Amino acid sequence: MMTSTSVKTDNKVTASAGVRASIADGKDLPLLDVGPYLAGEPGALEQLAADVKWIQENLGFFAIINHGIPQSLIDEAFHQTAKLFEIPMEEKLKHRVGFHHQGYLPPKSSILKSTAIIEKISLNTKKDTNAAWLFMRNRTADDPKVLANVRHRGLNQWPDSLPDFKKALYEYQTAMEHLSLKLLPIYARALGLPADYFDSMFKAPEYYQRCAYYHPEEKMEEGQYALAPHSDGSFLTLLPMTPVPGLQVMTPSKEWLKVSYVKGALIVNTGQVLNRLSNDRFIATPHRVVNPPMKRYALTFFFYPDDDANVGPIPACIGPGEKAKYDSRSFYDFFVPYLDDLYHYNDANFMKEVEPEGVTSKA
Repeated sequence: MMTSTSVKTDNKVTASAGVRASIADGKDLPLLDVGPYLAGEPGALEQLAADVKWIQENLGFFAIINHGIPQSLIDEAFHQTAKLFEIPMEEKLKHRVGFHHQGYLPPKSSILKSTAIIEKISLNTKKDTNAAWLFMRNRTADDPKVLANVRHRGLNQWPDSLPDFKKALYEYQTAMEHLSLKLLPIYARALGLPADYFDSMFKAPEYYQRCAYYHPEEKMEEGQYALAPHSDGSFLTLLPMTPVPGLQVMTPSKEWLKVSYVKGALIVNTGQVLNRLSNDRFIATPHRVVNPPMKRYALTFFFYPDDDANVGPIPACIGPGEKAKYDSRSFYDFFVPYLDDLYHYNDANFMKEVEPEGVTSKA
């Protein structure tokens, strides 16, 4: 992965030579040091914004270092996640994912596919081999959305036999949420907007945590993946790197880049929410996970705006002569059909819960 000093043209900060070279080479993700920006150094925001703009218009994935998340916190989250998948299957199945898409997802129990990927790559017809445990923002029983049975806004399912997991994951999620909020001005400036532009959309942000276990399979069906090609539905996604390979990112030439490990780095990519907001200026890049050579765990943190935030194209992102490519709708009204379009479960247990009569499942 490459870093470089900045290049300036006509007194305007442009993407660094290292970022441009990394994307042109197509062999490694660009690597950005966010330490100076987080420390408030003059000029750091504008340089990061220029780099992120170039990345988001061409690749959509990069990695960051000096992000401020303690490695000890990440290590403990990984340690507890490994334990999570070692508890007895009988207990895991008591928490099986259902109406709210929160809980345990057994291996080979779903097919990952979406309209966007069918259009860009092909239709996936194979069951993913990974297992996962899915969490949304943690809520209490008296939360209005829990009481109203708002879909995907229910209570998380925590395993009783692993009390330390909940504490470790909550600390991890809180740290990732705080970092995500600090990164918002970079994306605002990358789009030519005021640094605080997104603040009003993230007063009560949502997130979706996917703890995944990619176990090596001796035999894979042709066209089968540990996690099939997809693009995220997030504003941005944060993923701590792991030395076990498997993640691959589609390059502009539609080849698959094998992500190299950088100790202590976080992978950052954006999804369909920012794609919509930018009117396609910032891409939501397809990526996949292939069969790993050994046990592989992932702590994917998907960061979203408030449920009532408008995720239609930002007027300033619609160029002269262009039209809005997406409708104006709330984030929640985007999120529910996004998940339904992406996850296709192969038995009736997924929809084992039903909406009570009179409940509309609106945020």
